[in-house]
Amino acid sequence: MTMQSLAPMLRHAAENGYAVPQFNVDTLDIAQAVLETATEMRAPVILALGQAVDRAGRLEPMIAGLRVMAEAAPIPVCLHLDHSESLPQIGRALRAGCTGLMIDASARPLEENIAATRTVLELCAEADAGVEAELGRIAGVEDDLVVSEDEAGKVDAATVAQFLDGVRPDALAVAVGTAHGFYDAPPEIDFDLIAELASLSPPPLVLHGGTGLEDEVLTRCVDAGFAKMNFATELRGGYLSAVAAAGQDGANIFDALASGQDAIRRIVKTKLRLLRTADRAQGPRPGE
Repeated sequence: MTMQSLAPMLRHAAENGYAVPQFNVDTLDIAQAVLETATEMRAPVILALGQAVDRAGRLEPMIAGLRVMAEAAPIPVCLHLDHSESLPQIGRALRAGCTGLMIDASARPLEENIAATRTVLELCAEADAGVEAELGRIAGVEDDLVVSEDEAGKVDAATVAQFLDGVRPDALAVAVGTAHGFYDAPPEIDFDLIAELASLSPPPLVLHGGTGLEDEVLTRCVDAGFAKMNFATELRGGYLSAVAAAGQDGANIFDALASGQDAIRRIVKTKLRLLRTADRAQGPRPGE
C-alpha cells in the first residue's frame, strides 16, 4: 500500500472517533513488530523517528528501510519525523521520504512559532507531507531533548486561537498535563482545557507523553478528541528488558531479538485496542 500523508490519516481519525498511535521505532526490528501487529489488527499506524536517530547518523538509512517495509504493508503507514527544530533536517527527512514532519518551535515566541510552521507547511506542500506543530512545553525527556518542570507549561485556549489565526497545521500537539518518559505519579491531565481547545475547531489534536497513562485515561483522551497519541519510552523499555532477559537466559542473538519483538507486539496490540484504531484500515484482511 502507498504510504499515507499525516494529514488525511489524522483527519479521518478525528472525524470517526478514534486515534492513530505514533510509535517511535529506533530499530528496524521494532518497526517490523509494529507493522506486523498493525497489519494483523488492520490498523493505520505512524512510525516515527526521533532526534537520537539522526544524532546517531542513521536518519536517512532508517527512512530508506522503513519505506521498504511500509510500502509492502497492506495498511496505511505514515513515516514521521518527531520533534524537529531544524529546517535543514526537515528538508532532509522530506527528501528521504517522510510523509509527516513535526516542527517543534514551542520554545520560541508565538509569532516565531507561527512563522516557522508556515515555512514548513510551504516546504511540505509539494511533497504532500503533513505537518505537526506544538504549543505549550511538555515536560520530561524525549531522546536527548530535556524540558524541565520549570520550563514546562500547559497551553491556554487564547494562545491556541491566536496561533490558528496565523497558521493552520495539519495536526497540533498541545501541552495539557502529560510528560515525556515514565511518570513518577499519575499526571493531572486538564480535561476542561481539552474541551475548551476542542471548541475552537482546531486541526486534529496530538497528545505527547502517552507512555504510562492508564488504560481508562487513554480511552478518555480519545473521547475528548485527540486523533494522535505518541508512544516511545514504553516501547524502548519493553524491548530492551525482553532482549536483556533473553540474553541472560542464554538465548542466541536472533532469539533474544525475537523476544524483544514479542514485547513490542504486546504493547502495540494493547494501544491499538484502546485507541480504537483496530479495523480502521481499508482492504482485505491478512490472508484473504
